[in-house]
Amino acid sequence: MSHELRPEVRGALHVVLRIRRGLPGLRTPRALRRLEGAFRKGKEKPGFALLHYSVQQDHVHLVVETESKARLARGMQGLEIRVAKSLNALWRRRKGSVFADRYFALALKNIRQIWRTVRYVLSNGRKHGTWTKPGVPDPYSSGRWFLPWLRSHTCRPTRSSPVAEPHSYFCLPSLSIDDVPGPRWQQFTVDVSSLD
Repeated sequence: MSHELRPEVRGALHVVLRIRRGLPGLRTPRALRRLEGAFRKGKEKPGFALLHYSVQQDHVHLVVETESKARLARGMQGLEIRVAKSLNALWRRRKGSVFADRYFALALKNIRQIWRTVRYVLSNGRKHGTWTKPGVPDPYSSGRWFLPWLRSHTCRPTRSSPVAEPHSYFCLPSLSIDDVPGPRWQQFTVDVSSLD
């Protein structure tokens, strides 16, 4: 969707960035280090913050928050440029676009939608079958820095957080570290119908 057609937004959003075909995959330790470095540098700008992420082979899920459509556009542009430069250096490409097209962004309208989206993003590796280890968050996600999980697992992050603290919401009902997103989301521990 072109930036002119995007509706005005404020608050949390689910963003999906897809890389161009033919580029190496993103789920490698070296690519993850590059991505996390770019995320740390661009995680918080005036009116824009990166809250959660999940790295898959050819796309990245993000939960961001913004004050306006213009702040979203500037924040995402800066983040995409940082990521592209870092990945091009890793892949020994002088230059070239990394992302396939414009990003997909969906405004999250209430706490129920935010809860479901955070759960979906942090457990996206389980959905794709790329992470199956029980009791431990996907290392290719920001789950290691998700505060409710920090108290419940022993895998403490050794590096500073590549994500910012949310301002548009303060706490979410508990999420299970072993959730697998999908059509049976009702089976998990929280009655999401009470979250509106």
